[in-house]
Amino acid sequence: MIRSRIEKTGRRQRSVTNYTPMAVAVAAAIGITAIQCAEIIYGNGRDEGVPHNAGAAMRRVHMGCTCAGCVAFVIALFCLERLGRGSMIPALRSTIPWLPIIALTGLATAIHIPMYVVIPLIILYGLWAYRRTLAAR
Repeated sequence: MIRSRIEKTGRRQRSVTNYTPMAVAVAAAIGITAIQCAEIIYGNGRDEGVPHNAGAAMRRVHMGCTCAGCVAFVIALFCLERLGRGSMIPALRSTIPWLPIIALTGLATAIHIPMYVVIPLIILYGLWAYRRTLAAR
């Protein structure tokens, strides 16, 4: 009589569900919300006549808000992956590929990099980082 694998080892094999696409989607929603919140906060400060907001170029403001949204995205993704995987090292491995997007938006805030260059770079790199995040599972 042939025994099945479960009978031989005495343990049941767990089915592993990949929640990474859901975590990326939720983190993206949090990042988009953070961009909108940063824009609203800046707009409210500018409307009230706060003197330190008067000299900022609008491209710098928008890229700064985008950078804040990217930071919120990476932090949310790390927290969700940490909850889903239960360990910090795999969660770090899945979120580290997203860090250059923060660097790119921060650099575009500091120096003038046009939006028509930044947006395609973020999209292309984001696709690669998403594949790396799935592969880290």
